[in-house]
Amino acid sequence: MTFARKPYERKPQPLYAPVERRGTYARAVTEIPVSVPKTEIVRSEAYRRLVAAMPCIACGCGPCQAAHPNTDKGMAMKTDDRLCFPLCGPQPGRPGCHALFDQGAMFSKAARRAIEPAWGADTRRRILANGQWPQRLPLLNTTPEGQKETP
Repeated sequence: MTFARKPYERKPQPLYAPVERRGTYARAVTEIPVSVPKTEIVRSEAYRRLVAAMPCIACGCGPCQAAHPNTDKGMAMKTDDRLCFPLCGPQPGRPGCHALFDQGAMFSKAARRAIEPAWGADTRRRILANGQWPQRLPLLNTTPEGQKETP
């Protein structure tokens, strides 16, 4: 005797279920978050190599790495390569500015968020001034001051 098995039926689940808080809190319902449009992320190994060839923007020594800003990104995601700036890597006896910068040992979070756009704009300015901007890489639309970048 064989029994026919019913196919698995999955009930549709709401994307965001209401949350009921208990205890001293009143009943609350979560709101659906507003979606944020994604910006186009540009990757350029040639640009990252140019940035890594520059001296460290924090201490002036090398060898350097192209450091991505930590603002406006998600977990395990990098920002646009054109926003990079040079920071030195690990050296014998010291971790290097890149690690110190990322771990918050050099600046507070607020200071880091203020200095990242300035360092990125300065790096782009220096590469443009030397005439080394990669040929097929589009310029970034604006600088932190809101001015157009020109080749």
